[in-house]
Amino acid sequence: MRSRRARGVLDQLRRLAAGDASKRAEAKDRLVRAEQEVAFARSLFESADTRAEISQRVALEAEELLPHTDQDQTGTPTSGKRAQEGGARTLGEELLAFARARRRITRTEIVEHLSSARPDIKITGVGPELTRLTRAGVLLRVSHGTYAIPSSTRGDGA
Repeated sequence: MRSRRARGVLDQLRRLAAGDASKRAEAKDRLVRAEQEVAFARSLFESADTRAEISQRVALEAEELLPHTDQDQTGTPTSGKRAQEGGARTLGEELLAFARARRRITRTEIVEHLSSARPDIKITGVGPELTRLTRAGVLLRVSHGTYAIPSSTRGDGA
């Protein structure tokens, strides 16, 4: 009687083990498919990211080649007088060029960039210029201290 009961329990354990092995095989197959999908998505992202970086660099370099006017490319008058020597960009133009090269920028990144790239520009003018550009609609305040170029002025057709 005991051996029959033990065999019944053993049979039940074997069925459970077989079911678990089947579930493990299914889960492994799903994991392999998911890893392939992630690898494919990563490849697409890296390709798009590289293209975006290159196109932004090309756009910035092309912008550098164009003669500067008293308006930015959106038609908004730029503030301040352009430095007479060499046609250096104004604070507003410098901010917009920096913002166009990135998806989002923070006030800290702007100050760091200006401090290194344009030590001739007074950092105290950043706040008022950000406000002016935001009110003009050429810069979007995403959150406190974070800004982006609105998609309608990015030049990407969106």
